[in-house]
Amino acid sequence: MQVILNKKACGGKAIKKWERVCKPLNLSYGSTEIFCVGRNGSDIEFILNSIKKGKTDFVIAGGDGTLNHLLNVLINLREPDYLCQVRIGAVGIGSSNDFHKPFLSKNILNRIPYKLNFNKAFQRDVGCLQFECNGMLLKKYFLINASLGITAEGNNFFNNPDSILEYLKKFNTQSAITYAAIKNIFTYKNFFGEIRSNNKIFGTNITNIGIIKCPFFSGKLRYQSTPLLNNGLFDVHLFHSFKKWRLLDLFYNLGNGVSDNSFNKKFWRTNKLKITSQNEFAVEFDGEVIRTKSVEFSVIPRLIKVCIN
Repeated sequence: MQVILNKKACGGKAIKKWERVCKPLNLSYGSTEIFCVGRNGSDIEFILNSIKKGKTDFVIAGGDGTLNHLLNVLINLREPDYLCQVRIGAVGIGSSNDFHKPFLSKNILNRIPYKLNFNKAFQRDVGCLQFECNGMLLKKYFLINASLGITAEGNNFFNNPDSILEYLKKFNTQSAITYAAIKNIFTYKNFFGEIRSNNKIFGTNITNIGIIKCPFFSGKLRYQSTPLLNNGLFDVHLFHSFKKWRLLDLFYNLGNGVSDNSFNKKFWRTNKLKITSQNEFAVEFDGEVIRTKSVEFSVIPRLIKVCIN
């Protein structure tokens, strides 16, 4: 079993979380091979060496971004035949740990969520986004969810904090998320985008779009649908043309599990979705953020095995 450990996750608090669970979970040095992100050299080299040794089980100790990074490295390195053999488990020592939600008491140790039952790993869909950047077409992959609009801008701010947010991230994750969300509410502006999906094309002023395989995101927030992990489809939640005061309602509803039946909301399922705009916009995927004027999402069915508990 190979462990990829990101000690800098959760605003630098990850190492203290790791120390609470590594021995009880039998993941300490000596019992397994551990690679520390940013300290042990190239993670690509570590993964390639692991593959040469016939290792296919990887434990990601970090946040959603660490998991996303490994997913992208694996897909870019290997062919689908090998990826079908890879099994991914995780220990949630990041900030939001959306991959582990909903949290189950049987999979929490010392307040740290984990999914390490490799015997029950199952093949699940992977999301792909193809986007334009500096005249080039690039691809990224995600397991949990992606977004555009206010959620993506909020994640961008969370990843590039001001001094207040940087302080909050070190001491209280939920307070940091709340501060980032509220500040973003007062600065966000809708942008006009063209959306192509299910053989339909329409334009709208985008407030937020969630393209999800998991309804949970950014701490306590969640979308009101239950996407399946391996049905080859995204659940898409579009909120459009919201005024400032309605953004506060949206944040409240998403944070409290309240369904929003506003006439400014659309919901549908699809395996492909494209958004274009005349101006650059942020795109978030599993907590990572890029900027582009055009992005296309697609589903790669049952690409990789992931522990479910």
